[in-house]
Amino acid sequence: MWLGWESPTIAAEESLLSGAIEFHVHTAPDVVPRLWDDQQLVDAAEAAGLRAVVLKNHVLPTGDRAQLAQQRVQRLQVFGGVVLNEAVGGLNPEAVRVMSRISGGRGKVVWLPTLDAAYHRQRFGQGNRGISLLQGDRLSRELELILYSVRDRQLVLATGHVSPAEVLAVVRRARELGIDKLLITHAMAEVPGLSLAQMQTLADLGAYLELDYVNALMGEAAVDPAHRAWRKVSLGEMAEAIRAIGSEHIILSTDLGRPEDPNPIAGYKAFIQELRNQGISEADLKRMTQENPARLLDLPSR
Repeated sequence: MWLGWESPTIAAEESLLSGAIEFHVHTAPDVVPRLWDDQQLVDAAEAAGLRAVVLKNHVLPTGDRAQLAQQRVQRLQVFGGVVLNEAVGGLNPEAVRVMSRISGGRGKVVWLPTLDAAYHRQRFGQGNRGISLLQGDRLSRELELILYSVRDRQLVLATGHVSPAEVLAVVRRARELGIDKLLITHAMAEVPGLSLAQMQTLADLGAYLELDYVNALMGEAAVDPAHRAWRKVSLGEMAEAIRAIGSEHIILSTDLGRPEDPNPIAGYKAFIQELRNQGISEADLKRMTQENPARLLDLPSR
């Protein structure tokens, strides 16, 4: 019987999603099928009360798309960036400079190589070629120039699908240069495949660790065939990492967007609820979904 009130669990979930930030979501247009386009995502995100979303695409910059999508919504903030894969010239400093100059200032994030990273291709049996960050034991000259651009433009540097050694090297160098907006892309996923000790080191260096709901949907039984080669990261494993490292170092995202998976809003709600079921507190969830990502995006505290 409907009594005109919501259960405390539902009310808490809705209030937590209100003000949340989705830092990693894929939309159409793209070179692979996507469940929603930009307009569908921002409409749903605003209706759900999210504070901001970050559009990601492996081959196309998204700062311009974010500016167009921003005109469609009133309260939601929409951001994008560029992934330094082969389609934009790989480790191309000019791609970063151009992205940061797009009108509207919606280009905020620079992701290091993902699908074209040498480590990604090696892990998934796609050959030994690809983009490496290191020349011998040093970061490449092009990457050094990119780091200066990230620092001078106050952008977010996300680490993509590179190796643990490359992640550690680039974060250490970024900190030497004074870069303080660092995000370790799906830190527990197959790529980069960081150990708990490596994640702790990165947190100690000042980087945020991104945990993504899509990684809990991967593995041999994944609905999406493209995800069956990836290791499943259980919600229990994620909860253990949160407790070990501390929520002040972690950001939650979904990395959703494929047609076979839940839509990003439903996935975000499920992620929050399932971590709550694992014993993660409301304060920790708020910190990981609202406060930490807001700092990276220079959004004022609430």
